[in-house]
Amino acid sequence: MTNALQGKVAIITGAAGGIGSATARLFAEQGASVVLADLDEAGVARLADSIGGAAIGAKADVTRESDVKALVETALARFGRLDILHNNAVTASSADTDAVETPNAVWQSTYEVVVMAAVYGCRHAIPVMIATGGGSIVNMSSGAAHHPTGSRIAYGTCKAAVETFSAYTAAMYGDQGIRSNVVSPGFVLTPATRGLFDAAQLEAFAATAAAGRVATPEDVAHVVAYLASDAASYVSGQVVTVNGGGNKGLRW
Repeated sequence: MTNALQGKVAIITGAAGGIGSATARLFAEQGASVVLADLDEAGVARLADSIGGAAIGAKADVTRESDVKALVETALARFGRLDILHNNAVTASSADTDAVETPNAVWQSTYEVVVMAAVYGCRHAIPVMIATGGGSIVNMSSGAAHHPTGSRIAYGTCKAAVETFSAYTAAMYGDQGIRSNVVSPGFVLTPATRGLFDAAQLEAFAATAAAGRVATPEDVAHVVAYLASDAASYVSGQVVTVNGGGNKGLRW
């Protein structure tokens, strides 16, 4: 679907990261104009330059409603409309451990970046989308929302909240042309995960994966692009898992 997003305008938060940058490039390849948002101002500037005139980079703190509102205003001022909102920004903390030890500040900061940023985005994007016939919201979750691990309780809990928020949004605005879906990746080989795990650990993840490899950012980006496109015009309120089938099944 080379031109699946032709003429559409998108906002992508967390655009300087692995999944965000892959999605931005794919959106542009498929014909979309993109507003790229991230705290990493230099990173989104470089990304926008590499894409060309169809992209603009903007420094934004998604925990500040005024910054998120400004992203919508930038899309309108630069490209005249808004069709796609991809709430992709995320945070992680080594202090996000368990129900007893995780500090209040970590709970709050995770909630602000993961949940309230999506709320702010929808609050300001939905009316603009409705004015031009509708649009697609693609929120980002994680396998951690349903498969608890030994840490990251705040992260997993907030990602589960995003899924519920997205379902409510789909139900409330569907008759006004708004679709709202969630992409839930498993382990993805991004620059961030490469920094957390050594080569032997990454090989072990690949060996136990049902798909025989770990996901790339591009694997996730293609699913986001599908949900953003008119090819998914009757897909809403869904959580699409991108994990290659999970782990290899136990033979017995």
